[in-house]
Amino acid sequence: MSDAAVTRFDRFTSEELTDITGGTWQTPPPAGLSVTGVTDNSRGVRPGMLFVAIRGENTDGHRFAAGAAEAGAAAILADRAPAPDDAARLTARGVPVLLTTDSLAAFQALAHAHRMRYPDLVVVGITGSCGKTSTKEMLAAVLDRRVPGAVLKTEGNTNNHFGVPRNLLRLGPQHRAAVIEMGTNHPGEIALLARLAQPRIGVISNIGHAHLEFFHDLEGVAREKGELFVALPPEGVAVCPAGVAEAGILRARTGNRRLVTYGPEATAPIRVEYLGLGPLGDYGLRLSGPALRGGPCELRWGLGGRHQALNAGAAAAVGTLCGLEATAIAAGLRACALPKMRMEIMEMSGVHWVNDAYNANLDSVLAGLEWFGELTANVPREQRLIVLGEMRELGAAAADDHRDLLVAVRRLIPDENLLLVGAEMAAAVAAAGGGLAVFPDWAAARPELERRLAPGQWVLLKGSNGVHLENLLPPELRAKAH
Repeated sequence: MSDAAVTRFDRFTSEELTDITGGTWQTPPPAGLSVTGVTDNSRGVRPGMLFVAIRGENTDGHRFAAGAAEAGAAAILADRAPAPDDAARLTARGVPVLLTTDSLAAFQALAHAHRMRYPDLVVVGITGSCGKTSTKEMLAAVLDRRVPGAVLKTEGNTNNHFGVPRNLLRLGPQHRAAVIEMGTNHPGEIALLARLAQPRIGVISNIGHAHLEFFHDLEGVAREKGELFVALPPEGVAVCPAGVAEAGILRARTGNRRLVTYGPEATAPIRVEYLGLGPLGDYGLRLSGPALRGGPCELRWGLGGRHQALNAGAAAAVGTLCGLEATAIAAGLRACALPKMRMEIMEMSGVHWVNDAYNANLDSVLAGLEWFGELTANVPREQRLIVLGEMRELGAAAADDHRDLLVAVRRLIPDENLLLVGAEMAAAVAAAGGGLAVFPDWAAARPELERRLAPGQWVLLKGSNGVHLENLLPPELRAKAH
């Protein structure tokens, strides 16, 4: 790679920094200054980088500016002048400060500018009410069959207005495709994230009961998620399930762009059928449909549940759009592995733990219960133990959703094998007339859970991330879950 290429893709000059952010240098930068990367994490500073001081929910990056300079940062971007002591430390090291009106917006602008250095990059944006991360992993695994080793994907669940810029700034000349996950809990966030990432393909995995505290109903969710389709270029392609809720809103958001659908429906252009649990402990899928290249085909893989099969349909649709044959798509899906705390099965002392405690809304919990029922079909009902944490950020829908959840889970196991955690669960139990074990938090539930454990049992942990049900795992397994 030539020096010019390195400069083009891996650096921002001082002039570019001011042009992109609209900032002004508090002290003149050294002649010829260019930074070799951008980070908002003071612990991730490497020599020559720009450190962006951002005020977040839990900390203020301005407190770490001087420390970032001592770690080798070449410049600091901030939206307020350093305190006198910090200013002295920065001056002593010759580290200039670029002042802006909003350092988070400047950070996002730099990420967008960096993404636009790769005009030929195939960017797939993915959002949905649940299953975003699982679908993201499947998309990346399938696209890796098209451009092996050249797919950038969102790290972990860094899918918000801080995380999306961080992932875009990881782009390099080696990448040919990127899968960027986008999350939202307030109106307007998807529009912002899509504007930063500029996807060519937009995937909405589902419209469900998530963040209703701010979106109020499924129409509100669909309008917000549909902003991903609005942001696509005229030649872009929108992708969603054939049976998605509020389909009319999403179709309207698509405009004149191409729309590709997938799902179990016989009329879906990309059809995915869930074949269930096989005798060897794996699960079957069948891919077909008129849009599928080289299909139909069947595959066995390690992910169970109809909801994961539907997510696989999204990956098959995107793979087809990118020119892959059905056999290559199947190979990518077989290679996919989910992150920790998502349908993770572990065993200790004869007890099987199913850790699906990363997040929860009504749709994801019902899907998880269906899969758990399939997984334990040959296990006596009394040997199934389910621990459900409350589902958060549901707003006015919380009472109804928790009530519906109780009805569903009581069909699966006896009441005495159900432990509930959280205030919303307690309210639902009280409304149902009591009779169920409910606890304020995971710590209060642990003694009762441990009392009930016995060899041969299967334990499902499912709840919103903030409930921290993973802390109920035995210590040896807990360490593996993070």
